[in-house]
Amino acid sequence: MTMAVKVPETLAHLHYWNVELSRAADREEVLAAFHSSTRIAMVRLDEGLTGINSVKELMADLKRPNDNLYEVALWEDLVTIQNNELFYAYMVDNQAIVIPETIDAIRALTGPLTDSQKSIAKTNVTLGIGSAFY
Repeated sequence: MTMAVKVPETLAHLHYWNVELSRAADREEVLAAFHSSTRIAMVRLDEGLTGINSVKELMADLKRPNDNLYEVALWEDLVTIQNNELFYAYMVDNQAIVIPETIDAIRALTGPLTDSQKSIAKTNVTLGIGSAFY
């Protein structure tokens, strides 16, 4: 189950998830799964990233073109597990989130790279995905 937060935002939008897990898992296992994705940027409140605007400002400070956040920014310190329920929140950049997937889709359709992981890695390097957070 997800809830989108409806507020007057033009930079990005926020999703809050409540997931019923099919098996027991601890917080570290869930965090490791999130960390394994190159398209998820783990951010933290205690690093001053307390809202959508502060994450976009970080992208500007990192000199990302147009302050683009190609990854989903997931607040690591908000990830919580209670019994078999997982709770987390992430932001999606309104402008940039579709760019890497579109590049990957074009490459998949045109065939220069048939290995999806190599294509994703090439897109990530080209756009600087992950370089700000890892």
